[in-house]
Amino acid sequence: MATAVELALLKQPYFDLNALCKTVFVTYKAGPGLKKIVTVQAQYVDICNKPNVRGTVVSLPGSPGSHNDIKYMRDSFEKHNIRLICVNWPGSEFVTGGMNDTYTNAERNSYAKALMEKLELKKVEKLILLGHSRGGESALQLACTLSDDRSWPLIGAVMLNSPGFVVHRGISIRMGTINTVSFLVKLRWKIVDCILFPVLDWFYNDFVGLRVSDGKVCAAAMLPMQTFAFEEQRASIDEMKKKPWIRMFYAYGSKDFLVDESDSEELAMHFGGDHYIIHSKKESEETIPKIWNSYERGQSYVTANFTEEGHYLHKTYPEFLIQIFGGIFDVKTEKS
Repeated sequence: MATAVELALLKQPYFDLNALCKTVFVTYKAGPGLKKIVTVQAQYVDICNKPNVRGTVVSLPGSPGSHNDIKYMRDSFEKHNIRLICVNWPGSEFVTGGMNDTYTNAERNSYAKALMEKLELKKVEKLILLGHSRGGESALQLACTLSDDRSWPLIGAVMLNSPGFVVHRGISIRMGTINTVSFLVKLRWKIVDCILFPVLDWFYNDFVGLRVSDGKVCAAAMLPMQTFAFEEQRASIDEMKKKPWIRMFYAYGSKDFLVDESDSEELAMHFGGDHYIIHSKKESEETIPKIWNSYERGQSYVTANFTEEGHYLHKTYPEFLIQIFGGIFDVKTEKS
């Protein structure tokens, strides 16, 4: 159920960041075993790209998701002099090609890494990965990969409203539908697609309540629902604990309509580190310097529970989150 803040945001005039899109060709590894080479024409958004920024954040959206997921944070990034690059996944309306991908995490991470290499992000001074919802797994796993190569300037990873170690209610109650639809999508039969795509468009936009442009994009968004890491995230988190120079932040809402609070709590507890419970905007403002202090004291992992919030913390708490990015950028990072 949407919170009061989310409902207020829904009433605002619609806007997007589409006019800011830039286009680049990206070549990455795909398919079983990543043995297939795929090239797509990808659109991305690059905000506050100028000299002497405090750092660079790469946003990895959920499924469905796009650069517009972060539109409510645009002003905050520019105000705080932080560069933001918004990734769009193959299969979305903003990437031409990739519809025959398998949509596994390994494949999506291969694409994201290839895009970051294309944009020469190894040359930036400080880099943070941001993943929302389904993209949280990508941020976590990509952080594991990039941090193995010290030529990447990665210093942090942030996960927002990410699913936990078990199948969450957003898909568990629809697993039969997801498996059936995914089977039909993989057939790639035009006669099936003519019937299926309009149904999926209705399913996402009117039934589930997630804004998707058309049925073809819905189909591509459905396939990653079968390839969540879930339990495998434990190994990724344990791996990150061996890399104390990478700061991590995980935040979730108690009233998330897709992920049970208990599932989010389990994920937060496995991270360990300092945990904060936030009930209001005022408390969030009071918590920011405490989180900065956690990182200053050498704590690499911080988690936060927003008790009155839902699935879209990047929309309801943009200023709070930009302060977290700033804190991670500004804290002294020990190379070890």
